[in-house]
Amino acid sequence: TIVIFTSDHGEMLGDHGLLWKGCRFYEGLVHVPLIISWPGHLQAGLQTEALVELTDIVPTLLEAVGLPISPHIQGRSLLPILTGAADPAVHREFVRCEYHDALDRTFASHANMLRNDRYKLVVYHGQAMGELYDLEADPDEFANLWDDPAAQTVKYELMKQLFDAVMLAVDEGAERVGRY
Repeated sequence: TIVIFTSDHGEMLGDHGLLWKGCRFYEGLVHVPLIISWPGHLQAGLQTEALVELTDIVPTLLEAVGLPISPHIQGRSLLPILTGAADPAVHREFVRCEYHDALDRTFASHANMLRNDRYKLVVYHGQAMGELYDLEADPDEFANLWDDPAAQTVKYELMKQLFDAVMLAVDEGAERVGRY
């Protein structure tokens, strides 16, 4: 039996003056627990700071039971990390979160987040504002670097990564069978 303990979101519990869940991407909401147990198959006691997404659960389970992983599945199997066959530090370069239709206001309800091991970028679609945090220098996410001239190169690179990741997550439709 494979047992998985996780959550779809965290709780603010007063962080940043906010309570409960909501349309934000602070660590208290997006850094959720993930515990996987499968005695006799997985490395016992393994703890890692690897960047993973909840989308990684489905391919992990498929690989664990020997079923094929569809190329349309966005996640990446965690089994190589969980068995000790792969370095957890190289699982993902970044993770992505999104929310849509969170508020009943035009453009106020769509946002994407990209987080790597150092930075977190939040883009509010249709708005001229966003958030950029250096999690190494500011782990509590209080110094928003979005408009900081010194952070514009980092912001641009992260926005490009986010744009590409969102594009690759789009359903491309039926498989191409012809030349065009």
